[in-house]
Amino acid sequence: MINILVIHNDSCPSLNPSLERINQVVEELNVKANIETKLIHSDNDAETWKFTGSPTNIINNEDIEPIDNCRTYLKDGGGISPMPSKQTLKRAIYKFLNNKEEYA
Repeated sequence: MINILVIHNDSCPSLNPSLERINQVVEELNVKANIETKLIHSDNDAETWKFTGSPTNIINNEDIEPIDNCRTYLKDGGGISPMPSKQTLKRAIYKFLNNKEEYA
């Protein structure tokens, strides 16, 4: 039997599709698997579980695709980027500046 742990945060849209895919593969390979999930509640949890992004898939205590902790961000028009878009940065700065409209 293999142990599969899916570590996730509470806003992960990929959790259920990932679990469905894992179940499909387990069934296709006809293997016995114990599949569990772990919700990350805090930064302390993330550090303890070596959480690098949601979902993180662990099989028999090994991350199936370890990463170097490089973040990815959504592009304004879709897709991903290794850095935040200008609009994302502006929104974050505006929020910090108490949503002052004159900066919009």
